[in-house]
Amino acid sequence: PIAVGATGNTLSGRADRIDLRRDGTADIIDYKTGALPSKPQAHRLLAPQLALEAALLARGAFAELGNPPPADLCYVRLRANGTVEPESILKIRDSEKSGSALAEEAWERLQKLLAHYQSPDAGYLSRALPFKEGDTEGDYDHLARVLEWSAGGDAGAGDGE
Repeated sequence: PIAVGATGNTLSGRADRIDLRRDGTADIIDYKTGALPSKPQAHRLLAPQLALEAALLARGAFAELGNPPPADLCYVRLRANGTVEPESILKIRDSEKSGSALAEEAWERLQKLLAHYQSPDAGYLSRALPFKEGDTEGDYDHLARVLEWSAGGDAGAGDGE
């Protein structure tokens, strides 16, 4: 486990695969067989798993590897028909970041989030930002009454007066 700033929290993780490059950097590879975050979600840190693994790598959390800087961060989709589809999360249509830059951005955001939640005045959201519009399947949505509040209704209807 690695301390997350001065928050008093630690983070640990397990990478599916880390490949060391000859230049001293490392690629982090996450194998997926089912649904996974989209490339833009991972790049924009809505799904920060790979970026946080890269931040842990850079901080020496994978002790047997030292602390090589992260190079590529990649999902490898393993399809039922036998196809294998590697997909780097570092470049999307309108943005390109290095593995190190994405890792540090994820780490900074994690520190800010943990510091925010340490405040007794901070509210807890069931989900700050759903992946898809209309998605009401979050683990805590029943507590937030997401289905009830998102049911909508007739905006102009009053009580008949």
